[in-house]
Amino acid sequence: MKWLSEIEEAQTSREQQGKRLLMIFKGDGDWCPWCNRLEALLQESSALDDYLESEGIIGAKIGIPRRDQDTEGIRERFGITGIPFITFYADDGRLEGVTEYIDDGDAQSYVSWIESVDSSGL
Repeated sequence: MKWLSEIEEAQTSREQQGKRLLMIFKGDGDWCPWCNRLEALLQESSALDDYLESEGIIGAKIGIPRRDQDTEGIRERFGITGIPFITFYADDGRLEGVTEYIDDGDAQSYVSWIESVDSSGL
């Protein structure tokens, strides 16, 4: 799975390809312990990567600065209340769901979350 790392690239790819998009906003660097936990969890299992690939969903992991260093207003722009912050968009750009770190979850928990908010199969 090739994860994108830039907001504009992810949004442009979704728009041009007409695909769904999963964006994971995480601490830029290793300063966010919950982001580090999520990254480790996703590296333990390929369930999320495999699911995104099989479903043709674009994945992006976006590093964002600490709150006091967010001069670009990323948190405000995306309604980020805490990190990691995960957004899922329909192929037409509609925001279908948001979540944060899933307590006691694993990579499959994020697949299940996507399936619970994804309206493409309806």
